[in-house]
Amino acid sequence: MKRFNIRQIEAFRAVVTLGSMTNAAEQLGISQPAVSRLMLDFQEAVGFKLFRKQRGGAEPTEDARRLFEQVEKLFVGLEELNQEVHAIRSLTSGSITLVAMGPYDNGILPDMIARFRQSYPDISVRIDSQPQDRVIEWVASGRADIGVLSLPTAISTVDTYELMTRPALCAMPVDHPLAAKDVITPEDLADLSFVSFPRGTPFRFRTDSIFERAGIERQMLTEASTHEAVCNLIAAGLGVSIVSPFSPHLRRNPALAFRPFKPAIPISIGMVCDEASLSVAARALHGFILSEVAHLEQRAPA
Repeated sequence: MKRFNIRQIEAFRAVVTLGSMTNAAEQLGISQPAVSRLMLDFQEAVGFKLFRKQRGGAEPTEDARRLFEQVEKLFVGLEELNQEVHAIRSLTSGSITLVAMGPYDNGILPDMIARFRQSYPDISVRIDSQPQDRVIEWVASGRADIGVLSLPTAISTVDTYELMTRPALCAMPVDHPLAAKDVITPEDLADLSFVSFPRGTPFRFRTDSIFERAGIERQMLTEASTHEAVCNLIAAGLGVSIVSPFSPHLRRNPALAFRPFKPAIPISIGMVCDEASLSVAARALHGFILSEVAHLEQRAPA
């Protein structure tokens, strides 16, 4: 059996719908002989008679009517496909999975995602919280579209963008005597109860190094694995700590006070993705985050 093509199917649909080769030719913008040729080739391809000639038109056979029902379903499917293509291209359809480390998925990202959804209300966004190594693993494996994490990273299998850098803050209960100071130094924390992060984490290593170089001892009897948990322990009166500056909702806690810490411990946020594989929706979020960060950086001096 010969193969038929979409042009033959379009002509067949037009002839059945409009009732004649002439009307179909006008609709398709081709000559009547061209339509007749298409129908002869289509009839040869399907292997059965399609039309009975009658005066002033072409009457489809019963087999042709049955075939027409399937052709209509095909064109409905094509129309739905066109609508979906338009929806994806115009960002009125799509989904994005974002994976981020704890300080960011409950810090700066929610506000950014809220503003993104205001611009693209029909795009669904899912945020998962994972440690640094898992963020890269999820993005590299395609489990997530975009990742947000602390820099630097030891793995370069994905595209990495540095978003912003801020110094860490000293966190303490709001009624702590140190809250009266403008800047906190390692000497200010000597022998104080200090809520720490787990050993082996980059931030714990950098913090401990500063106190070791200064020869300052702290009472390190409490630790937690996330900045949120550390802040909650501080609010409960279990000590002070050095935490990420990228958790604005934690800084709104009326039980906590935050002060600059010197020497500065810079914390950099990065975004990772496989840029070549981003969907239209994920690419829009990628660009939106870069734009939001640029605006934040412009406002940073104030």
